[in-house]
Amino acid sequence: MPDSLITDEIKALIGMESEPERNRFPISAEMAYDVADAIEDYNPLYVDPDYGENSRFGGLLCPPLAAWKDIAPPIGYFGAGQEWHFEVPLPFNSYGLNGGSDWQFLAPARVGSWISRQFRILDIFEKQGRSGPLVFIVREETQRDQHGQELSRARRVSIHRALPAGEQPTDVAQVAADLTTVAVAPPNPEVILPKPEPAAGTQRRFEDVAVGDDLPAVVKGPMTTTHLIRWAAANGNYARIHWDLPFAQLTQGLPNVVVNGSLKNQYLGQLLLDFAGEEGWFKRFYVEHRGMDFPGDTLTASGIVTSKREVGDYGYVDCAVALRNDRGDQTASGTATIVLPKRGQELPLAWEAEAW
Repeated sequence: MPDSLITDEIKALIGMESEPERNRFPISAEMAYDVADAIEDYNPLYVDPDYGENSRFGGLLCPPLAAWKDIAPPIGYFGAGQEWHFEVPLPFNSYGLNGGSDWQFLAPARVGSWISRQFRILDIFEKQGRSGPLVFIVREETQRDQHGQELSRARRVSIHRALPAGEQPTDVAQVAADLTTVAVAPPNPEVILPKPEPAAGTQRRFEDVAVGDDLPAVVKGPMTTTHLIRWAAANGNYARIHWDLPFAQLTQGLPNVVVNGSLKNQYLGQLLLDFAGEEGWFKRFYVEHRGMDFPGDTLTASGIVTSKREVGDYGYVDCAVALRNDRGDQTASGTATIVLPKRGQELPLAWEAEAW
């Protein structure tokens, strides 16, 4: 392997932009429901057409972190890594892990909208990890609707690592031996967990929130592979490390299938959207992934208000958030900015992008 993984060919990709790509279909009520159902967040703005029609949005919304759906992956689809607009020629067969993202939400993702997205590579750099060299690829994604309205911007970091060295066992006996080390996730087959009922929460006002306030926690789980498959079907990303146990263990060196980073983002997003309320605005969200969660884990999204500030006419509330499992691991953390309405105030539905 060369001294540096970042060759001149790779460096030349920095600054390149993809052609805008339009989704294959507009956001549908079914898509919005499928996403809400997969994350078990039955906000009436996602699932109740009459409620959405009478809201300030004038219709149903799709959860903002899931407005794009990838569909029809090719046969043999690897699932992540280099399956995007810019194929980065790394010297090893790399698999991309979700290193974190920084979102700006600028307008609602409405049912009926056609979404287009465009990517630009911002940076590519190398670090030494515990298991060997890592390559970090930083991309900016911009999403717009059919009217050219910018809905969101996101800076996304993917981390690429060399696959485990040595021969991978392929015989049936070895595969069976490895699979016996994985515990079957609860609950027991006879346990039926009820779905939460759609409910509109109490609207917070900027004046009512104080530094140090806790955000009401969101608890999910125990996680099962079914949660991961439902999420894959809802957003169309069938990365194999999230559902194919032999693949995860034998080709990626993982102890089990892994809870999707994008699904954990959704749980933290639900925490923040619930806190913002229907009349507030979920404006900024930065998250880093620092550990893996597996089937059997119960996940808790929590947060705390770290500051309050006024920007022009609006009240901004900054929060620190974290995701922990019941094994005691904090596997994701981040920061967010919520805009809460002041008393007697109605917030706009379109916002200007901020500098990164």
